Amino acid sequence: MYLKTGEEFIQDMIDMNFELYIDGGKISGKSVVNHPQVRPMMNALATTYDMQHEEKLKDFLLTKSHLTGETISRWTHVAQTVEDLIRKVDITRYANRRIGMCSFRCVHNAFPAMLATAKKIDEAKGTNYYKNAIEYIKYFQKNDLIGCPAMTDPKGDRLLKAHEQDDPDMYLRVVEKDKDGIVLRGAKLCQTGSVCAHEKFVAPSTTHYPGSEDYAVCCAVPGNAKGIKNISVRYSQDARRKEGLEWDIGNVKYGFHETVVIFDDVFVPWERVFMCGEVEFTGMLVNLAGACHRPTTGGCKTGWSDILIGAVQAYAEINGTANVSHVREKITDMIMHNETMYSCGIAACVKAQMYEGAGMIPDIILANNTKYVASKAVYDLVRLAEDITGGIITTLPSEREFKNPEIAHYLARFYAGADEKPAEHRARIVRLIENLTYGAGALCHSAAHGGGSGQACKITMYHASKGEPLQSRVSDAKRLCGIKEESE
Repeated sequence: MYLKTGEEFIQDMIDMNFELYIDGGKISGKSVVNHPQVRPMMNALATTYDMQHEEKLKDFLLTKSHLTGETISRWTHVAQTVEDLIRKVDITRYANRRIGMCSFRCVHNAFPAMLATAKKIDEAKGTNYYKNAIEYIKYFQKNDLIGCPAMTDPKGDRLLKAHEQDDPDMYLRVVEKDKDGIVLRGAKLCQTGSVCAHEKFVAPSTTHYPGSEDYAVCCAVPGNAKGIKNISVRYSQDARRKEGLEWDIGNVKYGFHETVVIFDDVFVPWERVFMCGEVEFTGMLVNLAGACHRPTTGGCKTGWSDILIGAVQAYAEINGTANVSHVREKITDMIMHNETMYSCGIAACVKAQMYEGAGMIPDIILANNTKYVASKAVYDLVRLAEDITGGIITTLPSEREFKNPEIAHYLARFYAGADEKPAEHRARIVRLIENLTYGAGALCHSAAHGGGSGQACKITMYHASKGEPLQSRVSDAKRLCGIKEESE
């Protein structure tokens, strides 16, 4: 059994010597790990590793690999039972609540979809993808790795298929194949944690069709592979991180970092390839990957929102309004929205099906429903948080003003809370709420688009329902109002 510590994870990231374009220049190695925009995410992921070594959490976070029999992290496990799926939702909620943000330990969600699809391709085409996938997962588990899902393509003109684009690299594609492997060219956007992960799991962002065979590729790429260029994105609170402030960050230790990832002719050996050109199977992979991942939203966003609810309750106590009826009612509404998201995730897991040789895959309709419900519910959560907290989320003076000796006594006086609660407590809680609603930890955008948009979920649900679920409802409606079916 090998389980990394947080310190070992940080050392891995130093040893991988990532290069990052940021602040108008390029940095590498320790400079990446310790950059004020990157370090908070390193801290978050390191904490998820350290959790595995806490005695009280071992039974919760560890399990046996069905492939090797070795004890492994559940963050590398391929779910084999309904209980495994439920535990995945629960550990995500726990971790996200503990760090107050997304824990980004979810790339393993795609493993059952990858295995199921690879097996189908092998059966139809005589390829060797399934063995590749099995061996890769063993490697991933043995070394206790973190992966960054690389799915979101630039897409260019959304009305055109991949092979119809004026710029052929608007979707990541294979530009060369030989006996040793393939070469990738293009880009993946919205890459959360790409310089904080050992591996990139490359997969199509959408279903491809005949003519787009070069874009039908699924593979695993080391995060520091030659030809990969990481370009930092900008969050709304990045400047505060560089100012050496604490209160004004909100979440004082943990945070996000994302990049645009350029694939500038990146070589991938065949043993790391799980699909290459089998365009007719991209729909299966994309839909099953969505079904595997989206119930986790029921844990991801609820863990995050647990902190938002707690922060709003704490703020109400500072204000002396925690027992006012309308405040209690609104906080109760927040709890109800949160538990609805969680319940949807659990329901999708309970209705899962076993895919031979792969693992348990949640119900595709209920899985997408989980993500869709979350994509809307968090906006109600944030609206309620703003309602209770008031305009102070956007009008609070800077931490620097609170610490300026000329004026600090004024702010300490006029921002003090009920029962002499200090102004600093009010400021810290307000900044945490700001972080969760508007800032670097913005809950709404993550829920709306992380893991697929709400609209993508609706489309999948509709197509998945066009068969028996929808038609049987039509038949029942006709039966009850006396309309005979044509076959009768």
